[in-house]
Amino acid sequence: MVSAKYNKQKIEESFALAEKILRKVSLTTVKKVESRLQGDYKSIFHGNGLDFKEIREYTINDDVRNIDWNATARLGRPHVRVYEEERDHTIWLILDVSQSMEFGSKFTTKKDVMINFAALMGYLAYKKGDKTGAILFNQGIEDIIPPEKGIKQIYRIVTKLLDYKPAQKRTNEFNFSKLVKITGKKKTLFFISDFIFNDQSWQKPFGEMVLKNDAIAVRIIDPVEENLPDIGYINLYDPETGKALVINASDRKIAEKYRELVDEENKKTNEIFSILRLNPVKIYTNSDIAEVLINYRRQHCTASASNTPGL
Repeated sequence: MVSAKYNKQKIEESFALAEKILRKVSLTTVKKVESRLQGDYKSIFHGNGLDFKEIREYTINDDVRNIDWNATARLGRPHVRVYEEERDHTIWLILDVSQSMEFGSKFTTKKDVMINFAALMGYLAYKKGDKTGAILFNQGIEDIIPPEKGIKQIYRIVTKLLDYKPAQKRTNEFNFSKLVKITGKKKTLFFISDFIFNDQSWQKPFGEMVLKNDAIAVRIIDPVEENLPDIGYINLYDPETGKALVINASDRKIAEKYRELVDEENKKTNEIFSILRLNPVKIYTNSDIAEVLINYRRQHCTASASNTPGL
């Protein structure tokens, strides 16, 4: 009886916190995204939230940015790509719930940032009438929340994340290819993680998942993970392995060596992103998610435009 009462109380507390998070996201982050990016999560990452329909001859009222240069060269007259509003889309939030995501220095934890990002994407999908599903992973798939429409689904996902406690420490050798079989068609995958793994075995299966899906990598980082604070002796703890080490963070040589190791790991991860032609969204725990997405959209559009012939 006591246990049941306690569980009910925990559920109510988690739901209340989820409601608080969603209210904050809807009043601040969503408002900023909607006012500056038209509020369509697909347009943030792909330039528009539309499906390709056909190629036809250019008319005076067409947007020159939609000119298909291959068709134009082949047919000898300007042709444009025509799009239509996408319907019945599903977003999958692939969420890293390993121990390392629980880390946070003086700002907030990486898990908290992940929850806010998931709430934002889910809320934007809800407003577009799209479905949202979630997969929590650690060493394997921990939980699956099947895609559904509606605001209650977003509460369900946020509450699940708030309540989840990692049972296993390690995030390695996870078979990402399993995700291909359970995510269906007409989908966008948001892979949200700190990309801290014990080895490089994740790279091949992750690549297979990305190549078979419309996938966006979202990397969450605490600034302290990249630059040691000058505060004397500190205890470094690796939540993925459980190992601890005491170092003098004020020692310049140690700080430089630490930075070299971080740069080396980042280089390896960025090389994987580059091979897969992924442009990851990088969110620091002390940054404004809306501003990150706005800047990402600006850079993404600039890069796309510079690669378009004749523009």
